[in-house]
Amino acid sequence: MSGAPENEFWAAMWALLAGGIVGAKALFVVLGWEHYARGDLRFWADFSVGFVFFGGLLGAVLTGAVFARLRRLEFMRGADYFAVAVPLGHAIGRIGCFFAGCCHGRSGHPVQLYEALGLALVALTCRHVLGRVEAGVASRGTAFRVYLAFYGALRVLLDPLRADGRPERFLDISHQQGIALCAIALALVWQRAAGTRLRRASRSAWEPPRRSTPRQAARIDLPGCAERDSAAPTGARPANPVRRAPT
Repeated sequence: MSGAPENEFWAAMWALLAGGIVGAKALFVVLGWEHYARGDLRFWADFSVGFVFFGGLLGAVLTGAVFARLRRLEFMRGADYFAVAVPLGHAIGRIGCFFAGCCHGRSGHPVQLYEALGLALVALTCRHVLGRVEAGVASRGTAFRVYLAFYGALRVLLDPLRADGRPERFLDISHQQGIALCAIALALVWQRAAGTRLRRASRSAWEPPRRSTPRQAARIDLPGCAERDSAAPTGARPANPVRRAPT
């Protein structure tokens, strides 16, 4: 959505914010539905309790894609810029979590600061990739895919250190780790497909023109030859053949 007028930019920001809130809350309800079923939480009365970042990311991405399509904007161009801004804002939020005492780690691990540092490195990496995208070396969307892969890897590594994680496990993998692994797989498959399309486009752009055969190169079209050739039936001999003089 880069390059949009100011009014459309702020409209997009409000739409992304709404989509992020709805997505984050929806995923929390899906993962923690038993709390609502038992009456531990009430949806509206306890609306400020419980949001899942991956749900917010998914909600914002879907909202941004729909908004860009309706306004005829280039979604992936804007997504590359958000790949730098989102981890920076997320890192600042994790520092706030550390001082607020939420999202704490096990055995005294300041996991909020670990994640903030990791997010800062992700943002720097995505900024470097964004420069390659702007230079035309990498395809649009590459920075966003790098963000998905790197942040997914960060969550897979740090989730075991978090003390506020949910106890449910599948093959000793938490819900958050499972979602992070899906994000990594999506980014890798997506990047491979994008790289294949980019290589095909590059080969077609640099493909040399087809060389004519010797027979085609030796043929000289004189005025009136095309009309006589088209009018003469196939296999017919010329009306006045040229006789060769005896030598």
